[in-house]
Amino acid sequence: MTGPNVSGRVDWPENSSSPTAHCSFSGVSCDHDSRVVSLNVSYIPLSGFIPPEIGLLNKLVNLTIADDNLKGRLPVEMANLTSLKVLNISNNFFMRNFPGEIFLGMTELEILDTYNNNFSGPLPTELANLKRIKHLSLAGNFFSGPIPDVYSEIQSLEYLGLNGNSHTGKFQASLGRLSNLKEMYVGYFNAFDGGIPPELGSLSSLQVLDMASCNLTGEIPKSLSLLKNLQLLFLQINRLTGHIPPELSGLFSLRQLDLSINELAGEIPESFSTLTNITLINLFKNHLRGRIPAYFGDLPNLEVLQVWENNFTFELPKNLGQNGKLKLLDVATNQLTGRVPLALCAGGKLKNLILIENFFSGAIPMELGVCKSLIKIRIAKNFTQRDDPGWDF
Repeated sequence: MTGPNVSGRVDWPENSSSPTAHCSFSGVSCDHDSRVVSLNVSYIPLSGFIPPEIGLLNKLVNLTIADDNLKGRLPVEMANLTSLKVLNISNNFFMRNFPGEIFLGMTELEILDTYNNNFSGPLPTELANLKRIKHLSLAGNFFSGPIPDVYSEIQSLEYLGLNGNSHTGKFQASLGRLSNLKEMYVGYFNAFDGGIPPELGSLSSLQVLDMASCNLTGEIPKSLSLLKNLQLLFLQINRLTGHIPPELSGLFSLRQLDLSINELAGEIPESFSTLTNITLINLFKNHLRGRIPAYFGDLPNLEVLQVWENNFTFELPKNLGQNGKLKLLDVATNQLTGRVPLALCAGGKLKNLILIENFFSGAIPMELGVCKSLIKIRIAKNFTQRDDPGWDF
């Protein structure tokens, strides 16, 4: 690794007669025999390549060189780092095929983070031999081709990040066997064939499922309702069809649900009244119809509700906003009628209110005029009356 005045940048003396002086260098930790076990030189303006001499540090447990402007290939000498538990090379400019073979001997590795580099080619199958790895992030690169089926054998995985690549092929149903997985990110720029495998409903430990913007088709599997620990479900910007499964009401831990920009039809399930922990519901740009459910006004933690560009009719729930936490409401471009509810700013936290292109009528509630938290309000293209001439919507 080279860089302008590197020793000064990282507070490393250029000359020292002490054989253990390196143990006092910034970012360096040693064991009782003065052998380097941890090297963390992140966020330093380095440049160049990882030198092959890195392989001499065969007692390294932690190698963190994130955000350092390094480039080129990973040296094959890294295969000597068989004690490594943490390897973080995120936010650099490493490139070309990922050298999976150097990881065959890293049997202790628990964290591998290559986020935001320029690696390309297929995902390395050798990583399936890492039997202790918990955190695997290969996101934000140019990996292509299908996700290897052998990744389903990495039973220790708790975090899997493959988002922001160029993966194709069917999404591997076998990944439903990763029983310890807590977070899965596989969206954005990937273009899978087909739909969401029902087998993902077997991921009983899963807390985050992000499959946004990866060309998914078909219906949302009812089996996702089995993910009782799920907190975040992001399926937006796909081509999903069919109805929203009412069975998802069993996701009692769910905090954020984003199904926006799909081709979903039908009504919002009445059973969703059980989602009392939910803070965000995004359903905009679908083909949904019917009423906006009255129980939305009873959801105690709801902060964001966006259902614009659908076919909703009838009135907004009169109690919408009464929970006191509503911050953003966007119901634009529907066929909603009746009066604007009085309780929208009941908690004094409403910041954005978008009601344009509906059929609202009657006077705009004076309560909105004294809502100090309100930053943006859009009520144009309705049939409302403005009692206060100072209001400009």
